[in-house]
Amino acid sequence: MDNQFPLPGPVASVPEPSTFPPSTSDVSPLPSPEEAAPPPPGYQPPAAANPPAVSSSPFKMITPIIIGLVVIGLIAYILFRLLGKTVSSKTQSVSPSTTVTLTYYGLWEPSSVMKPVIDAFEKQNPNIKIDYQLQSPQDYQDRVKTALESQTPPDIVRLHTTWLPLFAAALLPAPPNTLSATELATNFYPIVSKLLVSGNQVYGAPMTAETLGLFVNTAILQQKQLQPPKTWEDLLTAAKAVRELEPITGKIRRAGVALGNTTNVEYWPDIVSMMLLQAGVSLTDIKGPEVGVTLKYYTDFVSKHQVWDDTLPPSTVAFSNEKVAMIIAPSWVAKDIKAINPSLSWQVVPVPQLPDIDPISWTSIWFEAVAKNSAHPQEAWKFVSFLASANAQQILFDSATQDRGFPQPPANKAVAEIASKNPVLAPFVDSLNTAKTFYTASKTQDSKTALNSRLIKYLEDAINSTSTNQEDNKIVETLHNGFVQVLSQYGLVAAPPPSPTP
Repeated sequence: MDNQFPLPGPVASVPEPSTFPPSTSDVSPLPSPEEAAPPPPGYQPPAAANPPAVSSSPFKMITPIIIGLVVIGLIAYILFRLLGKTVSSKTQSVSPSTTVTLTYYGLWEPSSVMKPVIDAFEKQNPNIKIDYQLQSPQDYQDRVKTALESQTPPDIVRLHTTWLPLFAAALLPAPPNTLSATELATNFYPIVSKLLVSGNQVYGAPMTAETLGLFVNTAILQQKQLQPPKTWEDLLTAAKAVRELEPITGKIRRAGVALGNTTNVEYWPDIVSMMLLQAGVSLTDIKGPEVGVTLKYYTDFVSKHQVWDDTLPPSTVAFSNEKVAMIIAPSWVAKDIKAINPSLSWQVVPVPQLPDIDPISWTSIWFEAVAKNSAHPQEAWKFVSFLASANAQQILFDSATQDRGFPQPPANKAVAEIASKNPVLAPFVDSLNTAKTFYTASKTQDSKTALNSRLIKYLEDAINSTSTNQEDNKIVETLHNGFVQVLSQYGLVAAPPPSPTP
């Protein structure tokens, strides 16, 4: 059928090369980058200092020497205790009478939303103050990388999980008695551990976890007596049914669904990556007939079925102004829709799936991390551990709800389950159980030469070539070679063999 991108049977777990080649035998391998954004190859946390060697001296049964040794030993013992106290006082990160101020580079959330969370932490920890500094997204990746590599970095930073190959060496994994891998696995969705735990070391904790949902204009579907789509075939059928054309020009007056190109479909990299994962494609080894078929299915929404085109406004604006009946987007789009058209009748349902396979959804996650060169690492991790708690995430959720009405899904499972009582958030929260991700997540503010941006450019070229009916095999080969080239530069896949010399 031309309205369903096929699968080679149920999606199987595809073995992948380790994304974190260990240089020591006690480092466990990570899952494939389809689910994880690991530290770079060969990265190891700072080694603990070796304990000082204990010297020995020969024992001679000569009374004067014995007396001399006793005196020397007594003096050494006194000096050791005095020096030990001095060193101990220096290595303690904070004394009960000292106030420590932690610099926190935030992103997206305004100070007004973060204030209740910070106030709650400072109330529990009166000797620790948080200096929250909201950063501009413009060039944030480059700026925070420079800051983390300096001798006086911010103590806590917000990063995207797909940035870990670039940033892991500048981060401090959670020390003992803070946030453990077991706690992260117990209190968060499975994808979080796959993203942020390597070799039983925790690299950070998220406060929210974003997924994709299908936004549906309820009134338009009801006019055609249609139910919200559940499969891709349902989606295409509904999109054709609700599309309206200008009678004279034949141009789209009202589109069916915002899919099919890379120009005005927002979040298209996430959508196409999710479709490829649903089709059983390994994004670290992106080849096979399923790739070409999936790309063709996506572009057919424009080129064949004409339920969307590049003359329409960006998808969120088009949906808000009833120029399109359905869009696929993250939860934060809800506040934009409400702001543009408060009277619009809409709902959110889970993203379409292929029939007869286990559901696969998409996630994009920001997290809080601690700088390796932080002057106060123990206090910084104490704060990040607090942010990971159900208490803190409930405070943040309530604060964001009051601020904008549509907060993002909490990452902590206990709070997310409470948040899922909100009908708008419910599909996004439910999707976290089946979520995967890759280094093609969009809207991460990567620099143009960074990992995500380079992979997305290869994917964009493949989609645009497919839409002009170029040779499928050549498109997939170029896409595969481009992905391997970029991923290998970050140590995420094996480097391709050198081309033979003619």
